[in-house]
Amino acid sequence: MTAQLFAARPEGRLRSRGGAGASRRLAAAVLATGALAAIAATGASAKTVTIKCRGGGSSCSATIGLVGGASNKKLRIELSDTNLKLVGRSVKPKEVKGAYSLSKGSYSLGGSVYNVTLNAVQSIPKGATLTLRFAVPQKRGTPGQ
Repeated sequence: MTAQLFAARPEGRLRSRGGAGASRRLAAAVLATGALAAIAATGASAKTVTIKCRGGGSSCSATIGLVGGASNKKLRIELSDTNLKLVGRSVKPKEVKGAYSLSKGSYSLGGSVYNVTLNAVQSIPKGATLTLRFAVPQKRGTPGQ
């Protein structure tokens, strides 16, 4: 490949056959390869954990262990019905309340799966849990509400 890119000049110096365009293309290829490697490494470290939501057609709960923390841990919660929405969350013990965060929550597969990213500090004690509650959303404006 080096023989194709460079030609010997009479003075003994090498000259690029492709000019400035060839070196720009080569630099772009190197950058693209590095970017792809970084994306692949990020994707490999982000493991998805599937959790079954326990309950029936009107509500269910999913419990996640928080001990040891989590860094961009992707949760896939299989709901017990398609019309359930996240209505609450609670942690045990209460001291852990500010030590975790949920982000990028979304529903997939017609609403039967809830996907979310969990981050939690490493110092969370043994036995700490996060419980997510899902239920059929209450309709506004209906009698008795």
